[in-house]
Parts: sequence; structure tokens; C-alpha cells
Amino acid sequence: MKHLRRFTGVFLAFACLCAGARAQTLDRAPGESDLAFATRALDLPKDAEPHTTPAAWNGVPTLFVDYKTSDADPERPLVALQRQAAGGYRTIQVTLGEQEGGTPDILAIGFANADRDPERELIVILAWPQVHYDFSGTLYEVRLFDAPKPGQTELTLLPVSGKFGTGCECGRRDGPDEHYRFTTVAAVKAELKRLGY
Repeated sequence: MKHLRRFTGVFLAFACLCAGARAQTLDRAPGESDLAFATRALDLPKDAEPHTTPAAWNGVPTLFVDYKTSDADPERPLVALQRQAAGGYRTIQVTLGEQEGGTPDILAIGFANADRDPERELIVILAWPQVHYDFSGTLYEVRLFDAPKPGQTELTLLPVSGKFGTGCECGRRDGPDEHYRFTTVAAVKAELKRLGY
């Protein structure tokens, strides 16, 4: 039991140290490209295959970065590097694209009102290629996140995400093809409008 308490204490100290390191402001070098900055700021390995998407989220310059983990079954984290008033950037964990018969792609990133406050929320559409004996195509999932609050290091998934669920745009060997409506940001925005947002 003593060993368990000691391990728990060491683990908590390490977690706090890591959390403190992530909370630090990251400076961007003059003329540094989005990809070079993201790779350096997130300390990405050479095989991470990162993609960057710059955007202004509620007026704040934000660089979205997705990359592959180096696990045997790679996953795809999505991170936001958001510029602060003082000029540096902070890291915000957005979501993790888990394995679903393959590593997902971040198909689209967009913004819309999804909780009736003045700020726009984040729309993320993930897509997993599917190749199976009985069916093949693409599995999709829409995730909507609340805008980050000061000091927040992880985004909050909004309950309205459940209205979109997951779906497959797939052909089947025996049976009708499947279709999923929410494969674009425009389709998600139209549904949010229909839902009263």
C-alpha cells in the first residue's frame, strides 16, 4: 500500500509538472512557417505527418494541428495553438481521433453557434476509411466543442454533438448503400440552424 501511495504521489507530481510545461506560452520565431512552428511547439517526431489549419476563432489567431501518433495502431490528436494578447501561443487539446479500422483524417474544421452564446463553437469532422469484406467507404463523426475559456487546456465537447452521431458513406456487398448527411461544415451548420442555434 505504501508503494502505491508513493507511486501515486510521484505520478501526480509528474502530471503537474507536465501540465505546467503545457501551460507555458510558446513564442513563434519571425518568419517561421505554420508547419515548422507546430512541429517545434508540439515537439513532434519526424514520422508524425502533421497538418496545419490556420483560422481566426472568435477573432483570435488559432493554428489547428493534427498529426499521427507513433503507436502500433496510430491515432490522430488535434491540438489548437492559440495566440495570446501578449503575443505568445498557448496549447489547447481539442480531441483525439481514435482507431476505427484505421487512423482517421480531420476532414474539416469550421465554426458555428452551437450553444446560443455570442461566441462561435468549433466543428470538427473526422473521417475513417473503411475497407472490409462486406462493406467499404468512409465512416464519419461530427464533434462540436465550446470555445475555450481563459486558462483552459482542453476543450469541452458539447452535448449537441450527439445530434449528429456517426455514420457511414458506404457501399455494401449484400444490402443497400449507407449515406451520412453531415460530411461538410455547411451541412452541419444547416442542421444547427434547423435545431434553433
